[in-house]
Amino acid sequence: SFFNLNLKKMKSSVLLITLFIFQISFAQKTIEIEYQSIIRSDSIHINWQATYQLQINTHYSIYFKNTTLKNDKENSENSIIFKPKNSSKNNDFLFKDYKKNEMISKDLISFRFKFIKDSINNFNWQIKKDTITILGYKCNLAETNFRGRNYKVWFASDLQAGGPWKLDGLPGMILKADTTDGYYSVEASSLKINTTENINDYGNPFADEKEFYSWVEFKNLYKEKAINVSKYNNTNTLITTPKIRLERYIEEDDPDYNVKKIITNIRKN
Repeated sequence: SFFNLNLKKMKSSVLLITLFIFQISFAQKTIEIEYQSIIRSDSIHINWQATYQLQINTHYSIYFKNTTLKNDKENSENSIIFKPKNSSKNNDFLFKDYKKNEMISKDLISFRFKFIKDSINNFNWQIKKDTITILGYKCNLAETNFRGRNYKVWFASDLQAGGPWKLDGLPGMILKADTTDGYYSVEASSLKINTTENINDYGNPFADEKEFYSWVEFKNLYKEKAINVSKYNNTNTLITTPKIRLERYIEEDDPDYNVKKIITNIRKN
């Protein structure tokens, strides 16, 4: 009927207005999360630990060790966005551009930093029914394998998509993550939401860098350097390069970088 038709139109209009208001309010939000990050060599003893911060809005995010924070007097008390220092120094940054589906990070090869451009959508998540509460947010369990390690993560669907380090691609914010072998764990220890309209935008800490590698190019260069270094034999000591840290750089069964084969060749020569 005419009445039912008008009622449907009114409901559709209300829904569209509600979604529009939600999108505006969501776009104004900027979230700052502090994470405690741990690496263990044997799944028990802590080898390394640090506090990281994630600053994220709908367009960008920066994940950085808290010692790299630069005080900016121009920022208001309500603003949590900072202007990062130059990435060429020994500062630990990971920058994500959600508009381009691109993340930029840096890693070492032969004690020199190389800059890597990578896709944010690198994950094949399996979402489970398990839930826990972290910092007052209900979180769902998700699992994946990423570059040599299996992950269990907990994400809050009440927060926008994002996560610590490279972890991302779920319908919510990752607040906790663990590798199943105990090597790596990271968990949110505090969370602040800024709803101020006047928010300073992120500066890309890698904006001035000239040379970038894809992940495949970086892995190839890493292996090439590892093979070259292994050929340097001083006082019968073999210098080896790790095949995996948090990410796998060289496949375990790689035929070109086989430590036992290298040792055998050295002994023959």
